[in-house]
Amino acid sequence: MNRSEDIQAFLSDKIPFHETETLWANGTMPLRVCYFCSDEQPSEQFVTSVRCLVLQNDSVLALRNRKGNHILPGGRREEGESFEQTLRREVAEETGWTVESISRLGFIHLEHLKPKPPGFQFPYPHFFQIVYTACASKHVPDLMCYDDYEEEATFVPISELDALGISEAELGYVRYIKKGI
Repeated sequence: MNRSEDIQAFLSDKIPFHETETLWANGTMPLRVCYFCSDEQPSEQFVTSVRCLVLQNDSVLALRNRKGNHILPGGRREEGESFEQTLRREVAEETGWTVESISRLGFIHLEHLKPKPPGFQFPYPHFFQIVYTACASKHVPDLMCYDDYEEEATFVPISELDALGISEAELGYVRYIKKGI
């Protein structure tokens, strides 16, 4: 099997709870994005980054940046990092929080809708982000990268998330974990 066949085989029995199309890279990179809740994980070779839903009691860590609010901090893996190491580093850099009780929640499948750009160094046309859930452990503001993209991170009661304009896709992960609470 080739890479696309491997990915199609992995996705064949899974149904996304949300699908959308979006533009990255200043509107030059159209992507189809599908969100899944699943214990299964795609092949590591196709995973470019991780995301995390950070919980504290009945609240979720909400982040604000120049584009709006979201609840899945995370980012790209660095050379030699495990998914969990990436998750811990990215959450700390973006929010100042350390996390514990990490568990896999699902994944996001992204598919490029245009031909591969020249010099593109990442998996193409399919790639994944793994989504985890974790409990906030300790706030250490010195861990934050203040020159980074995120501007603020605060815990918001789950019942108040709708008022923040959080995407339906991200709210889908919250709804999924609420069923288990």
